Order: sequence, then C-alpha cells, then structure tokens
Amino acid sequence: MKTRLLFLGLLAAALFACETTEPETKEEQSKYYEDGFVISSVSQTTAGNSYYAGYYSSMPTGNIDITTKTSYNFLYTRAVWKNFIFSNNLKGENVLSKIAVSKETGNLVEVASLPLLGSLNQVLIISETLGVYTTWDKKGVALFNPATMQKITDVDMSKAKSSGLSRDNYSHVVYRKQDNKLFLFLVADNFDTGQFYDLLDVHAEVVNLNNNQWEKTLTFQNATYPIARGFDHPLIDEQGNIFVITQGQYGLDGQLGPNSRKGSRPKILKIPAGTTDFDPNYAFNPVDKIGQTNLMFQLVLGGIYYGNGIAYACISGQQDPPALLALIAKMANGTITETEYNQLRSLAFYGANQRWAKLDLNAQTATIIQDIPLTAGFAYPNNSIVNGKLYLQTYNEDLKMNGFYEHDPVTGTSKKVFDLTAGGMAVGFIKLTK
Repeated sequence: MKTRLLFLGLLAAALFACETTEPETKEEQSKYYEDGFVISSVSQTTAGNSYYAGYYSSMPTGNIDITTKTSYNFLYTRAVWKNFIFSNNLKGENVLSKIAVSKETGNLVEVASLPLLGSLNQVLIISETLGVYTTWDKKGVALFNPATMQKITDVDMSKAKSSGLSRDNYSHVVYRKQDNKLFLFLVADNFDTGQFYDLLDVHAEVVNLNNNQWEKTLTFQNATYPIARGFDHPLIDEQGNIFVITQGQYGLDGQLGPNSRKGSRPKILKIPAGTTDFDPNYAFNPVDKIGQTNLMFQLVLGGIYYGNGIAYACISGQQDPPALLALIAKMANGTITETEYNQLRSLAFYGANQRWAKLDLNAQTATIIQDIPLTAGFAYPNNSIVNGKLYLQTYNEDLKMNGFYEHDPVTGTSKKVFDLTAGGMAVGFIKLTK
C-alpha cells in the first residue's frame, strides 16, 4: 500500500511539473536585415536626380553596376541607427521616415514615419528612445522617439539668435553626453545672394536636455558657414571637446586667396569639454597646415572623428589648376561669361582637387593620406567607420574612380573597395548592425 501511494505521489508531482513549466519561446525574427551593407548612388541630370541602392550580405567589392539593384524617387540618408536609416521617405515627401532593408524583397522599405509641417533638414539619434530632428524653416527643432517614431516635443528656440535673413536653420547638430546638452549651429542665408551663408560670424545654440530648454547662444567672430557637407558626423572626443568645421565662403563673397577676409577661409573651431563657450584661440585650418595657403579656394569637407584626438576629412590638396586661375582672372576683370562662370564653379568644387587627410585636433596638424588619389569632394565626401577601419568616398573622372576606399588607421595603409560602373556617383556606404 505504501509503495502504491509513493508511486501515485511521484506521478502527480511529475504531471504538476509538466503543467507549470513555461514553454520554450523562440526569439522573434526581424523582417529586416540586421547585418550586411547598403551602398547607394545618385545620378544627376538636367531632368532631375535618380537614386539607386542595393543590399549586400558581405562587403561589396570590385566593379559594381548598381542599376541592377533598385531605383528610388528619393534617398538622402540623414542618420543611421543600427539597421535603420532615417531620412525623408523614398518619395521625398515632408516626413521623417524610418527605413530598413526587407528580408523578403531585399529592397529599402519604410518602417514608420512622422509627418512634418516643413522640410526635413538634419537628424541625430541619441539613444533607442531619443532623437533630434531639425527642419529648414525658422529654427525648427524637435525631439522624437526613434523606436516608436512619435514626436516628444518641440524645443522653444524663440530666444535663439535670429539673423533676419531669408532663412535660419540648424544644419549641424552635436550631442554631448557628459552634460546632456545639445549644440545646434546656425546656418543663415539670403535668397538674394549667391552665398550659402550670409553672416560674418558663427553662432551656436545650447539646449539643455535635462529640461528640454534653450540655454544660451555662443558666437565665434570671423568664421562662417558651420557645416561639413557629406554625411554629418559630429566631431566630439572622448572628454567632450566639440570641434566644428566651418567652410568659409568658397570665394562666393568675392574674397579669394590668402589675403581674403579671415572669415572667408575654412577652419575648425572648438568648444572645450565642460564649457558652453568657444575657445577664442582655437581656429585650425588644415589646408594651411599642408602648405596650401595660397589657394584661391580652400575646402575642408566630410569630417569624421576616429579617436584619441584624431579625425579625418577631405581637404583641398593641390595647387589651383591653370584653367581655374584663368577663369578667376576673367571674373576679377568682369569679363567672364555665364558659361565660363559655370565652368569655374565646376572646376573649383567638382574637380578632383581634394585629398583625404588625417587631422590631429589637439596638435592642429594635417597629414595627407598618400595612397588615396585626388578626389572631387565638394558634394558628397561621405565616410564611415566599420570594425575600426575608415571607408572614404572617392570620385575622380580622369582615373575612373567612383566608389569607396578602405583606410586602416593602425597600419596607415589604404585599398580600393569598390567602384560603381553605372548608376551615377557612389555616395552611400552603410553597415547594418543588430
């Protein structure tokens, strides 16, 4: 009898255990790729722009015809967070769109979007649940949740610097985690001039994200146009020192050469860690540091921070070609034709006159990366860091270069990764992560 009762007790315990044990659940699989690469291009014609993008499960290499992938009405990456791209939607409409690569089709798809009243300008993702976007209208700044794509709040910028010109906006945004503050750099232009920036100084606004309130305006005199072009990477070091590239005027204000007004030339400014003021004694011009002080046009483009005070940028890297100087002389004499003026702009901005360079932001030195050829860096000097290596956009029609180089900062060596043979200029290289 005791044996029978013991058996029944053990059987009941076993059945109870089976009923209360939680079933093993499998992790839900994402509908979107969380690894691999996306490369993109833009083809510019008088009829408009065409955009292509393609997904690659491993590093794309060699010659690539991206027209075998998919074309889109619009594609301009504003930010990348893990496996998501933040931009306008693929139709170019006034929304902030969250885009991913569909596993089902291999194409870019819109995951979610946030409607906007104005045109999207800049996006910065701070964390899983906090992002910032700016619009092209007067000082539009808002916070949003990148996970839910819900707007959190507008930031009241009514006390910020106002230029009184046609447009005020923030095209460069930096977040400093050490004090949870946001730095927004003002771009102000007048639609009646040919310049991109119509102020004589650089202004930055500070927003305290502890209470989402505007705090103060910073001003650095005799510098202009705080923007780096290409993919917008904030230059901020491990201690919280902020560095910002200011482009100057590209000579569009009539100021050319080494004797031009100080603010007309490019330079890098600094906001020291622990402060909310510019360092008045820091104005680093990398082009001057490589001995190109006599250039008519100086450019510093596409900056990206690597570590330990080292950054990389695409800078003017050779003497002005004779054809350019001849056209400048015609412009100075007032005899230049409209066709010749367009040729001048093309030679100055889109000719292969720039070089990728290593910048020591503390020592204020610049070193050309010798094994990457001259590139036309004005419009799209895009770059990224993947697994400790830099991927730098290169475009040189004479050398039939149209893709990305890989640079290893440890060995100081570079190699070509891929070139596009069709589909326009290669502008995007994105690593997806989980």
